[in-house]
Amino acid sequence: MAAGALGALVAALESYRGRDRVVRALCYGCQLAGGALAGTQSPAEGLPGSLLAVSAQLSSCRTVLRLLDDFAMLSHSRAYGLGPKDEDALVRGLSVLCNVADQLYYPCEHIAWAADTGVIRGCSQRWWAASTALWGLSLLLGTLR
Repeated sequence: MAAGALGALVAALESYRGRDRVVRALCYGCQLAGGALAGTQSPAEGLPGSLLAVSAQLSSCRTVLRLLDDFAMLSHSRAYGLGPKDEDALVRGLSVLCNVADQLYYPCEHIAWAADTGVIRGCSQRWWAASTALWGLSLLLGTLR
């Protein structure tokens, strides 16, 4: 049983999507545990602070890895186009809008990251707000679809 679980973990970590899922789960798990434990002491102290710091590092890792997702998203959007003609028009419309939101999300996040790291000059807050709004719009459109 343990060998099978280890093999599944290794297989997941060898693919980009699998690695992202593991890192995302660890990130959110550390954030949840750190927040839950923070009620017992100052969030910046001890284990809660350490878990929240690990969560922040894992989140930054995912942001950097997403710097390479533009071409995959562009390829996906181009392949979908306006959607298959046999699909419901409302579903196609929502899918196209979702693809547009996703396509705009990446450059906004990249600009915010570049401003935070000093690659470009400027305030990153507006870009982070825009990327968060686009991410939320994409989630809403996906749910409606």
